Amino acid sequence: MSSTDPKSKSTEASKATPPADAAQDTKRKSKRRRPDLDTMYTINEDGSRNFVQPADVDGPWTKRVNVFWALLILVYAGLPWIKIGGHPAVHVDLASRQAYLFGLGFSNQDFYLMFFVLTGIGFTLFVAAALFGRVWCGFACPQTVFMEGVFRKIERVIEGPRNRRIRRNQGPVDFDKFWRKGLKHVAFLGLSYTIAHIFLSYFIPVERLLQVIQSPPSENLAAFGWTMFFTGLMYFDYAWFREQTCLVICPYGRLQSALIDQDTIVIGYDPERGEPRAPGGKQGDCVDCYRCVEVCPTGIDIRNGLQMECIGCTRCIDACDDVMRRFDKPEGLVRFDSREAFEGGKRRSLLRPRVFLYAFFGLVGLSVAVFMISNRDVFHANILRARGMPYTIEGERVRNLVNVQLQNKQSFDMVLSIQPANAEAAEYVIPQPVVRLGPGEDADVPIFLYIDRAAWDGQFPVSFTVTDSVTSETRELKMTFRGP
Repeated sequence: MSSTDPKSKSTEASKATPPADAAQDTKRKSKRRRPDLDTMYTINEDGSRNFVQPADVDGPWTKRVNVFWALLILVYAGLPWIKIGGHPAVHVDLASRQAYLFGLGFSNQDFYLMFFVLTGIGFTLFVAAALFGRVWCGFACPQTVFMEGVFRKIERVIEGPRNRRIRRNQGPVDFDKFWRKGLKHVAFLGLSYTIAHIFLSYFIPVERLLQVIQSPPSENLAAFGWTMFFTGLMYFDYAWFREQTCLVICPYGRLQSALIDQDTIVIGYDPERGEPRAPGGKQGDCVDCYRCVEVCPTGIDIRNGLQMECIGCTRCIDACDDVMRRFDKPEGLVRFDSREAFEGGKRRSLLRPRVFLYAFFGLVGLSVAVFMISNRDVFHANILRARGMPYTIEGERVRNLVNVQLQNKQSFDMVLSIQPANAEAAEYVIPQPVVRLGPGEDADVPIFLYIDRAAWDGQFPVSFTVTDSVTSETRELKMTFRGP
């Protein structure tokens, strides 16, 4: 880079930096008078909400994040189309109380496994937070992926760069403002409608969903109602509520103070190198251009230190590095590092006691989930006495009636056979000794048991075996024969 006069660089940077709205400009002046003053750029001085209008930014981190977001969106939209074992890769069938996950079938009786799965996932997020702060929020959270990766990009295409959007919002309603705002909200509604259908495809197979979309709403009121609900919810979120979801509703950001420590790698500002701030970088390296604030999607000043509102999106890193390059200064004034290092100390190992603790509990949860899933029953079998009298007397015989409840918990057809285990104890009548069940299907099989009254001398146990013809797995069902 050719060396130029710092004053000309300062002028160039000021020209490249779009002007802020009036509320932010007032706050910036007060910030320059008192550098230690914490300012909330999402709130105006009168307490009303100041809608954040992030500026465009480009750089290595932004490119990486955009590629990662695109991959996540492809996975989210593509999973319902991928078939494994004749079922979608991820499918929750609420009507039949069944779920299919990458070829594995689960019934409502397997719901307890979710506790171990969620425990493992939760502590995995704790490990990620202890190591790298809010890396989940900035890179993989659906709120960030769709808000920053889709909706804001469309907004920039329709309404233009940040300074133009701010001037238009503050100006009168004219034709330009009317058609741009109208087109943007139509696009937002269309996107929300599309995302709602993608979400619905996890509950309704895509083939059936396509038929539902083409049929009148009156024929599928439940699906239509849920689609409209999710469309409205996402439109409200992405068109109006936006970063407030992260700041107000999401509890994960508020857990950061308990999950991180001085050695957690977070996005931060190096005050040892940047202070004191001055235009043109005449004292510290920070030129006080507020570029890091303008690109922030939650409207914070990263120079005020680690804050709950920071989602770790890396936009301020690229913005600051770009300004540093303009002034022939080394990059990394805003970077990933530990708070200990930002305060002049030495970065310690990432492998700390709290990381091992979170990892241990996460591995326990996931290990138990894997063990329970791999050793769970492939089918459910239970025996219940029929309602009504516990026994009946038919002439010279005592009769018991029981029902065997069967359920196929696999994603393929299953043939189950029912046989008495102690055939000499009583006479058995099994109307349907062989039962074929499709994936997730269940059936009740009645069984009649008889014994001569002359042979009756008190209650005695009887048992049955239920065998799967494919896996040869067997269940033994026991009950007690009752009589007078």
